[in-house]
Amino acid sequence: MKAWFATLSPRERIIVAAGGGLLIMALLIGSWLSFVDDVERMREVVSEQRVASQWMESAAQEALMLRKGGNQKRVANNGASLLSLVDQTAKRSGLGGAITRIEPDGSDKVRIRLERVNFDKMMRWLEALQTKHVVSIDSITIDQHQDNGLANVRLSLKGAR
Repeated sequence: MKAWFATLSPRERIIVAAGGGLLIMALLIGSWLSFVDDVERMREVVSEQRVASQWMESAAQEALMLRKGGNQKRVANNGASLLSLVDQTAKRSGLGGAITRIEPDGSDKVRIRLERVNFDKMMRWLEALQTKHVVSIDSITIDQHQDNGLANVRLSLKGAR
């Protein structure tokens, strides 16, 4: 490389040296900009993680409060039977087609079998039952279905008395 550089005229040496310098500066600037982008991206991730962490902490506190029975926002079932309440809310939540069996179990429990149910929809439905209608999960068995996002579920729900 030195021999080749030595064979160049002084003008060509200046051009090659300037081009090499510009190439090195371009590489350094590109690396710096990439680094700055990565730092900014990481700041956004940290910010999102902080928000998620705060939400999880508040959800954990709410869960503890609910376990202790401290949620005063719950509303009663307005005299409707637990069986009809569960059936109606499931249908409103888009789970009616997944219910393969629903039957009373005593005066304050209902047993339900759901097949190929969308897991996320089911969890939102159960949360609504617990928070709005004072219905709690007595027992639950969830088997993952071979299709992503679907599950086969057996559960027993208990109404407030």
